[in-house]
Amino acid sequence: MKKILLISNKLMHYRVSVYNYFYDNFRKNGYEFIVRADMLQKENTHPIKFDFAEIPFKFHLYRKEINRIKPDFVIFFLHLRDLIIFPLIYWLKSRHITVIFWTKGKNLDNPDSFIVNTLYYHTHNQVDGIILYSKKELDFIKPKNHHKVTFANNTINFADFPDITESKETIKKELHIPFKKVALFVGRMEINKGRKRADHAIRIFNTLTNPDYGLVLVGSGFNDEMKSMINKKNTMYLGEIHDPGHYKISKIFKMSDVFIIPGHVGLGLNQAFYWGLPVITEEGKQPPEIHYLVDGRNGFMVKENDIAALKEKLLYLLENDHIRAEFGKKARADIIKNASIENMFNGFLENIKLKR
Repeated sequence: MKKILLISNKLMHYRVSVYNYFYDNFRKNGYEFIVRADMLQKENTHPIKFDFAEIPFKFHLYRKEINRIKPDFVIFFLHLRDLIIFPLIYWLKSRHITVIFWTKGKNLDNPDSFIVNTLYYHTHNQVDGIILYSKKELDFIKPKNHHKVTFANNTINFADFPDITESKETIKKELHIPFKKVALFVGRMEINKGRKRADHAIRIFNTLTNPDYGLVLVGSGFNDEMKSMINKKNTMYLGEIHDPGHYKISKIFKMSDVFIIPGHVGLGLNQAFYWGLPVITEEGKQPPEIHYLVDGRNGFMVKENDIAALKEKLLYLLENDHIRAEFGKKARADIIKNASIENMFNGFLENIKLKR
């Protein structure tokens, strides 16, 4: 059985479920899937099926580990600031081991940096394969390297989500949510600087007077400064949630009506769409997951920092039950079609099977 070694920076809890799926399905195709990372997110609650170990980012440690494992393929899931990537690429090439780069193609938070882009282009030239988050990122790859590319639309493993049978009203009573209509924000909260821009959602609800409409915040970073910002009459913070089986967070998504994340949508968009929530966000330095959002079909995207427009779209969906339901129905159908774990895995398998 051939071996695939994925080398990652911090292994996030939601990736563990994805890699468990990869482990099972790579084995069905005759491959052993192994993961090494510099650390595992401490909040992870998923059991780990695959061969995993934490190894600090030191070249000699990874060289020793690779010599021990003897992989046929090495996949890098690293930032270029993880400087270990460069000596490892050159050493692996000298060992004639296939090197694959799983990437967005460039740094989307700093997309116009000549130096950073030059380093990305150099890395694309050096590796044997490139796995992109979506077809939209092909523009970041030079034509001479297009033959190396496959696409693995970034997602989470929906099969791990529980079936929540309780009604929205039952869940609200359980969580002590007093609002008839709920806008949900899930992500890291930082004032005026965070990529998620929770402060934009908070500012909207500071101007709302309808007691039926409420904002529910979930995630890390909520501090005294942010606590002082919120309108306690219509805004609630439920904490940071990492529950085994995703039961509590799934209940929170199910009892909500819209998902508002003004900044970097990330995989929260996938989760919201799965639970049938339209997504409202802003233009700007968005990640590849933004391509799942079709403005006017399953959500809305307004101009960056246009809080008035963000508020208008939010109220439009909260006030129009039929339209909100149609958006939610399309959101769920679209994410299941375009972001299944099967499609993501097939993008990896296709790259492994490329003729080099």
